[in-house]
Amino acid sequence: MVLTEELKGFINTLVKAKKNIRLYPENNPMYQKTLNDVYRHLSDLLHYVDEISLQFKQFEILYDGEVIYRNEDKEESLALFFFKDGVRELTFLRGIPIEEVEDFLRIISTDFERQMVDDDVVTLMWERDFQFIKYVVDDTILVEDETYEEEAVKQVKEAVSDADIMKAYEEAFGLEKTEEVTIVPLTNDDIQSIVQQIEEEEEDRDKSQKLVYLLFEMLTYARGRSEYEEIINLIKEAIRYAVNRGNLETVIYTIKKIETAIKDRTYNEEVNTLLKGVQYFINSNVIISLLGDVLEAGAEFEEEVLEELAELLSKEAIPHMIKVLGELQNISSRKAIIRMLILLGRKDISLLAKGLSDRRWYVVRNIIYIMRQIRDPKGTEYIIPLLRHPDRRVKKEAIIALGELGVSNAVNLLKDALRDGDESVRITAVRAISQLASPLSKKVIMESIKSKDFRERDFQEKKEFFKALARWPDEETIDYFVGLLKKRSFFRRSRLEEMKAAAAYALGIIGCSDALEILNKLRNSKNPLLKENIEFAIARIRDAGGRA
Repeated sequence: MVLTEELKGFINTLVKAKKNIRLYPENNPMYQKTLNDVYRHLSDLLHYVDEISLQFKQFEILYDGEVIYRNEDKEESLALFFFKDGVRELTFLRGIPIEEVEDFLRIISTDFERQMVDDDVVTLMWERDFQFIKYVVDDTILVEDETYEEEAVKQVKEAVSDADIMKAYEEAFGLEKTEEVTIVPLTNDDIQSIVQQIEEEEEDRDKSQKLVYLLFEMLTYARGRSEYEEIINLIKEAIRYAVNRGNLETVIYTIKKIETAIKDRTYNEEVNTLLKGVQYFINSNVIISLLGDVLEAGAEFEEEVLEELAELLSKEAIPHMIKVLGELQNISSRKAIIRMLILLGRKDISLLAKGLSDRRWYVVRNIIYIMRQIRDPKGTEYIIPLLRHPDRRVKKEAIIALGELGVSNAVNLLKDALRDGDESVRITAVRAISQLASPLSKKVIMESIKSKDFRERDFQEKKEFFKALARWPDEETIDYFVGLLKKRSFFRRSRLEEMKAAAAYALGIIGCSDALEILNKLRNSKNPLLKENIEFAIARIRDAGGRA
């Protein structure tokens, strides 16, 4: 036997459901929770009996002749709601599916006045053709007060204001995620109100990620392309808003959510196509430019966040990021974009290389630097032509890149730069060639030092070339340096002494103890430059374990 108190509890649940199902949009969290509560309560009751039959009087509901509900309020009485349409008995059968419970709740919660429904409750139940809900109707008895319905509808309309509905949405928005709760689209006005509410949020915390979560849940129950597109557009707006607030975590969450949904086939193909459009939007000039604006305004992000976003972006974002890189004025913001491009550029080196044709030298130099960090050998074919770039800063960056990437023919490519008209380019080239450390590298450097015009170069350049040659501390190299120290000249003596000073410096770098004898002989030279470098060499050799 079903307990009376349990039945009373079920009726109270039904009363609340009648209001909530009408107040909240379909499958709003509160809507879904209400449906689940009614279904669970009814299923528990039917566990004990095969059926539950309720009898209706004007203001009372009875079970087995016992009153389990009484309410004489004409606006709120559940008994009167059924009684006025002639329903005298309502029976629920064991095994009732949740779909029938939901349809039943939607029927009894229908706002007949607002929805201009001409049929009564009985007609709607008849049209639904319930299999697990039976009813007995007596349409010969009229309600004593025939004007109650008009007055009740009027008062209900006054009671349920737009503010009530928005409050319902606000409550739903604040609910925690549960396994039972899912979301479907609200009306366009209601969703726009949520977005506006978030934008006007006075707290510092950005709630856009929660909104995106809700919108994805809505997609599960949306029907038709118009609803899909409406939600997708709102997801895009939420992303735009999040980036503008410096909330990249929401963007990261959205990308991951889309990838998982497509992989797991969470939605149908039509939705998946629209979600791919969201991916395109995230990688578009709109969002990447907005990111640049936020960075330029001084926003600071954890490196891990920028790196994760860069890993998740697609190669389509590369051109837009290069564009932003050329527009940024702040050093820190440029560094942030460069860090992202180092990760993103690996996805398509050829697309990254298009930035090398930019008319702004600093963009080109930065792209070369990015390629250096990526270290993809394919990048060398794009860098080689830049050895003839008109701007020396670009040229030097290209030289460094080719030296670091270790291209097989890099020495032959770089040797022309040893004769460049700009000293800084020549020094950069000799450093790069020496770094390659091949026999050809040594040969090219030695030939350059022995060239006719080399002595006319500044001492610092000579020193760099001799330091580079010292990377090969073999007999030939040492003999050449020692031979220069022993050399005498009566013409252009200052240039020769610069060569000797550079040779002494290089011997010190090598740590050649065999050169100590000639170094000590020149130790008292009257030439300050030569004397300084000889002292340097002797000290280095001593530190290396050589004899004084």
